[in-house]
Amino acid sequence: IPVKKEDFSDYLEKAKSDLANTKTDFENQAWDWVIIKCYYAIHHAINALLVKSQGFYSKDHMCAILALNHLKLISESFYKKLRETNTKFSDFTGFEISYSLRKLSQYDVLKWKSINKKDAEQIYSLAKELILFVEMECYK
Repeated sequence: IPVKKEDFSDYLEKAKSDLANTKTDFENQAWDWVIIKCYYAIHHAINALLVKSQGFYSKDHMCAILALNHLKLISESFYKKLRETNTKFSDFTGFEISYSLRKLSQYDVLKWKSINKKDAEQIYSLAKELILFVEMECYK
């Protein structure tokens, strides 16, 4: 969806806000909500990069990831690092893991209890690293 390139900062601000809002969830051991918020932080960070670089954003999670790779907006080494994320829930990429965990956290009333602190920390770490990467790319 077309958007003005200078609006990238709104997407980045939202990504950072979503990530910051996990603090209370960590304290409350609400691992499902940590993951949900981190997932959205990742999605908004990806869109910040797409907006800054291309002047569009994607509503679709997988399309946004494909655009990052196709447009070479993320280095191959960083993309490989994201792919090496724990494969407990998926074997595609760290992005896909966050997506799978977010779906499980949000919609599966039985399996959400299997999400643990390690899962939450892993997705948080991924979101934080991606946001830092996007921030550096957008402001260089």
